[in-house]
Amino acid sequence: MTAGGDARLSGEVLLDVGSPEEFKAVVLRFLTEALGRIEGPLKARVDELAEGSAGRVHGDALTGRIRLSAASLELGGMFQHRPYSAENLDWLAERAAEGRTVSATAAAIGQGGLTVEVVCDLTAWRDDADERWAVLRLETPVSAALVAAVVQSIRGVVDEADPVFGSVGHGGAVTCTALEHALGLRDLGDTYDDARRILRGYDWITVVPRQLAAEHGGAAAFAGSGLADVTELPSGALWLGATEEFADYRGSAVWAMFAAVAPMLPTGLPVQRERPGGPRRASPVVPEDAGKYGATRAFDS
Repeated sequence: MTAGGDARLSGEVLLDVGSPEEFKAVVLRFLTEALGRIEGPLKARVDELAEGSAGRVHGDALTGRIRLSAASLELGGMFQHRPYSAENLDWLAERAAEGRTVSATAAAIGQGGLTVEVVCDLTAWRDDADERWAVLRLETPVSAALVAAVVQSIRGVVDEADPVFGSVGHGGAVTCTALEHALGLRDLGDTYDDARRILRGYDWITVVPRQLAAEHGGAAAFAGSGLADVTELPSGALWLGATEEFADYRGSAVWAMFAAVAPMLPTGLPVQRERPGGPRRASPVVPEDAGKYGATRAFDS
């Protein structure tokens, strides 16, 4: 396994969640299943690092660690941390139900608790301005094992839920897709209310909500689209995959995904813009107005 460098994979799902208890159950299932898939790749990566320069520096101190974190309501935005365990996963889900942002970080740790490499970040974020909306997200370096873990984890969520939007690929920000950013839609969450009637963006894998899927003819409408995977999910949402392998999502494959979903996208011409927080690779966006390819709706923001 090779998990290093700048290449990152992101997977996320936007959900319209119910009561705090329902959200707690969703977060607990997501964290439990996703971290279960990450434990093997984390151990493999630590073993790989131990054979190189990191092992020569850190020796027997090099190990894998999963840390659970919850934003503190009492400490002015600071975080509370606990080690990974079934009991503490339940604690973390309880904090999510309270409206806190929670996360789990799987990393290779060396001497003195130094983080040698982050293997996976998982986040559950709920919009404090409108508690209906929540985002579940994973981010990892790119490797075969980690790509599989991210895809399976996101698929597990959307198979059980009624997703508003989802994606796996280069990603955008937690509250703004790469397309929304390119269209200048900077206000967090302003597109959520319209997200069942306008697709927020597209990536290597794109999850289309059931309302848009039904309006545009369902899975059958994608025959001949050139996509590698078109699957109807239990909710009626669609799971669309551009290519079999993430490494192949470039050039004509990006255009194929854009063309397949263009009638569902917001109108407007995407423009390359600087991203806050410094340079970072985001999902490629076709520099075309989707209105030229059948789109008829625009976000209000």
